[in-house]
Amino acid sequence: MGELFIGRWTIDLSASTVWDDRRQAHVPDEVGQEVITIREHDGVQDYEVLYGDQPVVRMGYAARWDDPAWTPYLVREIVSTAADARQAVESFRTRVKATEGDAERRFAVGEAYGLVRLVSVDAMTHYRLMINPRTRAAQAAMLRRMEPDRRAYMATVLDTRGIVHRRRRFVRV
Repeated sequence: MGELFIGRWTIDLSASTVWDDRRQAHVPDEVGQEVITIREHDGVQDYEVLYGDQPVVRMGYAARWDDPAWTPYLVREIVSTAADARQAVESFRTRVKATEGDAERRFAVGEAYGLVRLVSVDAMTHYRLMINPRTRAAQAAMLRRMEPDRRAYMATVLDTRGIVHRRRRFVRV
């Protein structure tokens, strides 16, 4: 269902923004790096991301397309060269605007960053819905839309207030 998205992708920071509640504006995304690997087998998307640069948070899920069950989006590993890895994670959460409200996310190895469902629309378009793993309250809906040349896609994350929280462009590696 998501065959066009299979492969390895890296963020194009020049075309990526994040919503800043304090400024009430979109600002440059300070994630540092984001490398995504998408595989697919038997109707299941196997998704893994290396998120950030200090620390690098390795997360992922294996979710069946159009399945009504929520799938854990797990933090698999946190790699940091900082003397205080916990402080590095908190600093990273601040940089990526993940400390409060609907956008609040936690990074703890072995715990769910969120719970997800995948919805296939067509070959070029799909959605990932996300709820909070602790409260089960809605967090976000992400639209992934392949560009016509199939060399890049845009991931647009809409929060529960209807604000485009993130726009990240990914290019095929």
